[in-house]
Amino acid sequence: MERSLHQFSELLEQFDCPATVPVTAISLSRYRQVINRYLSTNIEFAVHGYTHNDYSLMKDGAIAWHLRTARKNFTKAGLSPAGFRSPYLSRPGELHSALASAGFSYVSNQPFLWENVDPDTCLPSPAGYTRALCSYDPWKSGQRLSLPRLVDGLVEIPVSLPDDEMLVDRKGCTPELVRRVWLNMLAQSYRHGELLTLQLHPERIALCTDPLAALLAEARRRSPAVWCAQLNEVAAWWRARSQARFEISYQGDDHYQCLVNGPQGLTVLARGVSTEAPTSAWMNGYSVVHARCFNFHSPLRPLVGVAPSSPPGLISHLRQLGFAVEPTPDKELYGCHIEQPDFAGTDERRIMEIIRKSDRPVVRLGYWPNAYASALCITGDIDAFTLWDFALRILGK
Repeated sequence: MERSLHQFSELLEQFDCPATVPVTAISLSRYRQVINRYLSTNIEFAVHGYTHNDYSLMKDGAIAWHLRTARKNFTKAGLSPAGFRSPYLSRPGELHSALASAGFSYVSNQPFLWENVDPDTCLPSPAGYTRALCSYDPWKSGQRLSLPRLVDGLVEIPVSLPDDEMLVDRKGCTPELVRRVWLNMLAQSYRHGELLTLQLHPERIALCTDPLAALLAEARRRSPAVWCAQLNEVAAWWRARSQARFEISYQGDDHYQCLVNGPQGLTVLARGVSTEAPTSAWMNGYSVVHARCFNFHSPLRPLVGVAPSSPPGLISHLRQLGFAVEPTPDKELYGCHIEQPDFAGTDERRIMEIIRKSDRPVVRLGYWPNAYASALCITGDIDAFTLWDFALRILGK
């Protein structure tokens, strides 16, 4: 593990890319001297449980004790962990409240499956791969958006599948196939402006050095740029962004005023309108508006109109995505109008595609700071440092 962490860290440094490494608290206590070598690097250490146990099999009191004790172990090691990832990505119903009570600000447990990543090159799915997918019960890219969201006071950050364990151990992919799959995942997340949270366990870095290097090189090549960030940075940004206030008011004669209040770096995007503020070309037909208060002209109302009977969940979802929303029956007056009698999470992708394909005027807030096009988080869980540590893990110690 020491050699793997060193190789992992050197590769990240080569591309000036940060990472988040969740580690079990008991292993951190046993091998604190290993972690100490990386405290001055661009690696965030998050909590991966007190021991490597399935939290879905624990009672409420045991979960709370594990989380409190894990934080104490990290504090003794000089760390102040902001985030948590469960072993096995287990998600019992009471976990969020226990995490918030223990002082965590984010959790990265929700599996997100990027579909059709490379059907021509992947080997047929063996039973172990299929079982893993069933166990994870992931959100799917054809239905959901890979974005953080605020849940019960925590920022929930999705973690992408397939990960290294599924590709290498369960599917038997070569490094070349892993590289093609990960590059496809990056391309999809970039095209939609979303988040790719890559999972690469450090012990597999020797097998996945070339795929990771190719992924980071491609991310650094893209323009507009990809935001390479730690999970705690993404969580802090998403929480700050959620406090932004965004208003568009009609001034008459196709004339509008936009007023934005939000954190530094908040990106304002416009499509199909003529602004009286400086702009620069961005992507997907949008321009970045370099002002927080500006006037613009538009032949249609550059908001998302929704039917008056729309469910509150739909309106809340669209506003979290950064759109100004108005309930109205006058759909012809709007750059985009959505009629949706009910709303579920599995409708997210379809609704976003309606807005994207309309190609009509809209002003909105970007997902990421400083006009980044998408986001990339490199993560890798540490379950054990040595064979002895791994044996104790099997025993639940």
